[in-house]
Amino acid sequence: MIAFFKSNIHPPGYLLGGYRIIKFIGEGRFGICYLVELNGSRYVLKQIKAKAVKKYKNKVIFEEQILSTVNHSLIPRIVDTIKNNNTFAYILEYKKGKTIEEMIFRDMYKFNRNEIYTIGIQLIDIMKYLHKRYIVHRDIRIPNVILNKRNVYLIDFGLARFVDNEKYIFSDDFLYFGHFLLHLYYSSFVEISKRSKPWYKELKLSCKEMNLLKRLLGINIVYESIYELESDFLGLKLGWI
Repeated sequence: MIAFFKSNIHPPGYLLGGYRIIKFIGEGRFGICYLVELNGSRYVLKQIKAKAVKKYKNKVIFEEQILSTVNHSLIPRIVDTIKNNNTFAYILEYKKGKTIEEMIFRDMYKFNRNEIYTIGIQLIDIMKYLHKRYIVHRDIRIPNVILNKRNVYLIDFGLARFVDNEKYIFSDDFLYFGHFLLHLYYSSFVEISKRSKPWYKELKLSCKEMNLLKRLLGINIVYESIYELESDFLGLKLGWI
């Protein structure tokens, strides 16, 4: 998560609802995240901004509702809440690792095809779990995906919603997933010409990769289900062997 508002940030050692702040992690539109400690265990505390609670009260509660219904090893569990006159916060399971954003833009890491496959198939597994429960994440982006060795974690359910097949639909996740994959592909891209080109002319992709990305991004016929997407994605691995 990228910090861009840095106001009213609590310092290390500050106690918030009994949890001791270790460090500031980052800030988004609706919340501020800290790494915190209680009784020797570490957690992530996501404090919802007072203005967000006041203005978007009916929306900020979705994250708590949705996380309370899921139980997946690659999704941080919600373990506690703090609700009083001064604080509205969630306490989340802490997942070690680096975000894909940190790896690409800070560490300048270049992802190869096998790594892209390993990350992608785990995210598809998470989407399958969520979609079975009529949940759409709606924010599968590089700052919201943590990598720890070979484990991939999906975080930040602030925009997640229950599917209603009108405003909130399954294909929302496919579009985000497509842009996410493009970031991974571009991490190893070597620019030859300074002339700007669209990704499908710039990246060296197989026909299967090209078709999958175009369907995810809505250029070709959009995937109807996560199972159809999974089938095509599994086919990529066969093409790389």
